[in-house]
Amino acid sequence: MTETKNHRERFIVMGDDLLDLMVYYADKCFYLLSENDYIFNSGRGTRYSKDRIYSVHRETLQYAGIPFYGDKEGLRIHDWRHTFAVRSFKQLIDSGMDMYTSLPILSTYLGHKNIYATEKYLRLTMSIYPYIEEKCRDQIESVFGSGEEGDVR
Repeated sequence: MTETKNHRERFIVMGDDLLDLMVYYADKCFYLLSENDYIFNSGRGTRYSKDRIYSVHRETLQYAGIPFYGDKEGLRIHDWRHTFAVRSFKQLIDSGMDMYTSLPILSTYLGHKNIYATEKYLRLTMSIYPYIEEKCRDQIESVFGSGEEGDVR
């Protein structure tokens, strides 16, 4: 397929639970698809329109009891991607990976052309920042010092 983000192919990593669902779906539906068809398509075999995706998103929010206050106030579809990126970054750090090593990995996975796009994307929230600071304190202090009087680097 050429209709990928930045026209780049990539592997999609899935957890076992999602993989099980995809295998089940494939067993039921893939025999109906040709090589160039979308995996998830409208009843006419075309991709879903933006309006339909928006509508399903709103229905999902309503079903989950998540309030929606309007386009500028409610949870946007892109917010799910942002949440995924922040949680994935945290998971990489939790596994012991250096944050400077994990950033290019996450950037590639998200389909960004460079890590600068990912840095903008990963607005580290205040709820995560203290945790990352704690995990990386030695690295931060080696660059900026401890902040104690007389500790100037």
